[in-house]
Amino acid sequence: MFKLTTNEIKVTENARDYLRSIVGDAKGLRLRIAHGKGCSGNEYRMEPVTDANFNEKDDALEVEQGLTLFIPNVDVLKFFGSTVDFIEDDLGSKKLKITNPNETGRCGCGESIAF
Repeated sequence: MFKLTTNEIKVTENARDYLRSIVGDAKGLRLRIAHGKGCSGNEYRMEPVTDANFNEKDDALEVEQGLTLFIPNVDVLKFFGSTVDFIEDDLGSKKLKITNPNETGRCGCGESIAF
């Protein structure tokens, strides 16, 4: 397991607050790229990491005490330079937003991405 720093992947304060509220009793959250999904071919996914699905090969970003993002080592380089934010749009919809300089495109709805 490689320890990442917030120099490689940034997490805003709004995102920290949101992620802290959903981590619960889990070890942390896995941030990964689901391949073969959406019209652009990939999607970001986040899921709780428990003892049952913990993977020593995931790289870890300790955002703060009790909040760790685990990223599969096959995906980690695609996240370098990214910022994870939690936003509210003009209509009041709230969601995680990942701004990733490594993307080569996004579909029209903004949910699927290409590398």
